[in-house]
Amino acid sequence: MKLAATIIAVMATFAAAEAASDGNLVGCQPGTYRCAGTTGWEVCNTRAVFVNGGTCPPDTVCKFFKPSKSPYCVPPKFEFPKM
Repeated sequence: MKLAATIIAVMATFAAAEAASDGNLVGCQPGTYRCAGTTGWEVCNTRAVFVNGGTCPPDTVCKFFKPSKSPYCVPPKFEFPKM
């Protein structure tokens, strides 16, 4: 029984390490978004890992709008209104 508990603990450690592979020690909050550079965005999945969410169309860049906690594909010189 102790062997099974040890194996489960080791597997949980590896799962936590995978979730933190982006350098964030606690992973991300599932359902949150971020821009992946300027070419697209990522979404945090249920395993607390950011995955590709989409690619911006040509002649647009990803900009994150903090008040709505959402990424938007907009023209490169676009500025969000001051709130």
